[in-house]
Amino acid sequence: MFRRKPSDPGRAAISSRANPRAGFTLIEALVALAVVAVCLSAIGILMAKNNRTVRQIDQRLALVATLRKVEAALPDRSTLASAELSGEMAENAWAVTVAPYLDASPPPVGKEPPQWSPESIVVKVRSPSGSLIELETLRLVPRAGK
Repeated sequence: MFRRKPSDPGRAAISSRANPRAGFTLIEALVALAVVAVCLSAIGILMAKNNRTVRQIDQRLALVATLRKVEAALPDRSTLASAELSGEMAENAWAVTVAPYLDASPPPVGKEPPQWSPESIVVKVRSPSGSLIELETLRLVPRAGK
């Protein structure tokens, strides 16, 4: 029945407030759960966006790889003719259009025309989902009649 006097006054304040019914109320627990749920849903949204971005990058890389293969397989400049070629490679549809490059500048006066003529080459690759990548380039070919 004798109560000892504590040596630390801060400790006395803590022990005097100790209540066997102390704890969290139901409202406090529900608020804490709501905060956790909001945080988890934000993380879930970020993860879904990250997965979608990764798929888009993978698809883009596959299109670029197919485009490079098609471009590397183009015929030699001496046999390259104005035409439209198409096909499918790695589940991606590709099309190559070769046409004369139309230059609006007048031909050089008093000079012999160059022995090379530019050809416009357009390579398009479309994925099964509809994504498209296009490359436009020029290639010099021997001028007709040379």
